[in-house]
Amino acid sequence: MLCTYNNADSLERTLEQLNGQVFSSNFSVEYIIVDNNSTDSTPNRVKKFCDTNPCFTYVFEEKQGLSHARNTGTRFALGKHLLFTDDDAEIPNNWIQKYLEIIQQHSPVCAYSKISVIWDQPKPWWYLNAFRPYFVELDYGDSILHVTDIHHEFFGKNFCVLKTEIESQGGFDPKLGRMGNKLVAGEETIIYRRMIFSTKSVIYFPDAAVGHRLKPKEYTTEHIHKLFSDGAYTAYNLAKANLSRKIAGRPIGLLVHALVSTIQSTAKWLASTIQKNKPQQLLHKLIIIRSLKIVAVWISAP
Repeated sequence: MLCTYNNADSLERTLEQLNGQVFSSNFSVEYIIVDNNSTDSTPNRVKKFCDTNPCFTYVFEEKQGLSHARNTGTRFALGKHLLFTDDDAEIPNNWIQKYLEIIQQHSPVCAYSKISVIWDQPKPWWYLNAFRPYFVELDYGDSILHVTDIHHEFFGKNFCVLKTEIESQGGFDPKLGRMGNKLVAGEETIIYRRMIFSTKSVIYFPDAAVGHRLKPKEYTTEHIHKLFSDGAYTAYNLAKANLSRKIAGRPIGLLVHALVSTIQSTAKWLASTIQKNKPQQLLHKLIIIRSLKIVAVWISAP
């Protein structure tokens, strides 16, 4: 399944790569493309592609939000397993085959693999390893890992899960996930944590790696600013969904963490300013912005 929004050129490349998948034996595979209310040329181009490739199905979801799109795609899916990717993924021709092999060998509820960033221009001057999750980069090593903790989460660009598991959890949370130009995330995180807490079989394996094609805007400081700022909504909704102590429905732990993080990052920002370490200076500035935004969201949330 692939959900898309206003990224027609990159999407077309990904569709061609999906269409070029090679299998060692006969399998029944369906490709569901969910258009989340795109206003560019996506509808016409995908419909044209589907007309000439009958195993691809075009689905339109008017409600803005990645979770709405994924829930719609899940309802349309006929298969037992749902394999997710994005419209900016670079996919090798053995991608699905590798997932089929891991499913046959281990029968996991969920499996996922590596994601690497494709740098088609020099990395931004401010880039640090701390920013890797914001670029959807994932690498937990070159061996299979049976995941039993909440510190090895996956990203939506490259994971597979039983359809019944998504349905049993009530689908993806519409308060989380990209919503047009609002860069909220975390819709997979809740799914992942619930599987871990209920001791479901979750496997990381290295053999089905995909690439992440960056848009020009993703190299800009404006974009990383927005990721951190909008991340406050992700943090709040994830914390609210957890079984933690709350005041008037608001998670106490998140507020305390945000206040402590503000103080700590302010000290680190001052130190990096004195040291003239601009990348670290920007990092701690962004953490302060996100922490203060969390406090504001916590106070104003209904």
